[in-house]
Amino acid sequence: MTAATTSSPNLLQGDSSKVLQKLADDPKERGKYRLVITSPPYYGHRRYGGNSAEEVGRERTDQQFIDRLAEIFVACRELLTDDGSLWIVMGDTRRNMQKLMVPHRLALKLVENGGYIFREDVIWYKKNNVSSSSKENFAQSYEFILFLSKNEKSYTNLDLIRIRGNEAREGRNKTPPPQLLQHQPINPDKEKIARLEKIIHNASPDTPFSDLPLTSEISWAYGYDPEKYCPTCYRKFKRHATRKRIGDHKHYPIFAVCNPTGKNPGNVWEISTKAHYGNEHFAIFPEDLVARIINFGSEEGDWVLDPFMGRGTTGIVCALTGRNFTGIDLYPENLKKAKQNIADAIEGRYDEKLVEVVAREADLVKKSPPPPVNNNVTLESYLLNNKSQFPATDV
Repeated sequence: MTAATTSSPNLLQGDSSKVLQKLADDPKERGKYRLVITSPPYYGHRRYGGNSAEEVGRERTDQQFIDRLAEIFVACRELLTDDGSLWIVMGDTRRNMQKLMVPHRLALKLVENGGYIFREDVIWYKKNNVSSSSKENFAQSYEFILFLSKNEKSYTNLDLIRIRGNEAREGRNKTPPPQLLQHQPINPDKEKIARLEKIIHNASPDTPFSDLPLTSEISWAYGYDPEKYCPTCYRKFKRHATRKRIGDHKHYPIFAVCNPTGKNPGNVWEISTKAHYGNEHFAIFPEDLVARIINFGSEEGDWVLDPFMGRGTTGIVCALTGRNFTGIDLYPENLKKAKQNIADAIEGRYDEKLVEVVAREADLVKKSPPPPVNNNVTLESYLLNNKSQFPATDV
């Protein structure tokens, strides 16, 4: 997969609400986008240019700000596919010693008046957050990622963002050699499983362990070598078995294995912020955060929309991961910079360190590396030539 398989990015300059309405009036655009992902301006924090009348974030009140964002994201809903989703990365604002609860007030408005389904609020923990000089407030070390879907069901692919188990991730269990990993059960014995379950479920707290099945016996019954290791948590399979129940917990399984492709990620994502560069747009959200959402909520060839494009981070990740992209920004200088950044990603000139963080989030498996683009780095060539560096994606 290379960016050449996608359409050229569609970059549009203007007020997001007006541009989105024009798109929604076009039958070819309605229902086109699998994913909308964006990081709108903070309320009352920064000025991105000289257009105070149209720039979002410079409204007189927080309610006006929320209403304006809601109008923009309701327009986005018309552009989403039936299984599409909206992801809003945003922080809160503090005024007069209190937080305004902007993210969740916006989410509530989009649910009550915009027709969205509120799926999740992910915490983006910035482990390299900037310390605060306040003498009364904590340093702000996180933002919210609001995940909303157009309908009850939306496209998701957890397999592309799964993580290793806690013990493996934290180094408490050593990485076993490949030949000692077992990914699937071999000839599980249903009759023996039923017999073992009956013994364990009918046991009392006073039943001696000598009268109960061994953990190795349970593991073999389920088709797993008790001395082999789980590829997700790196525990031996005999440690996945339970011989004795405490209390009335008969609904709990006596043998529970991890998903061999990894554990479901949690809703707290630890991702560092990225430094800005010289004349870059100075409110950058990280490429790896965007890549995680894009991998989870879309497939190669899908269309992705960002109504607050800025320097083009969403478009860059789309170019690296084979998605089509439409971006909107109020200021022509941001449009120019985004166009250059996306072109660099397509042609293999993008910052190798940032290609690396996208590679850590991507799931590209090829038999052989693709040819280099003028000796420049592309996501596939980087990932394939450095694959041993990325054992699994962590959160």
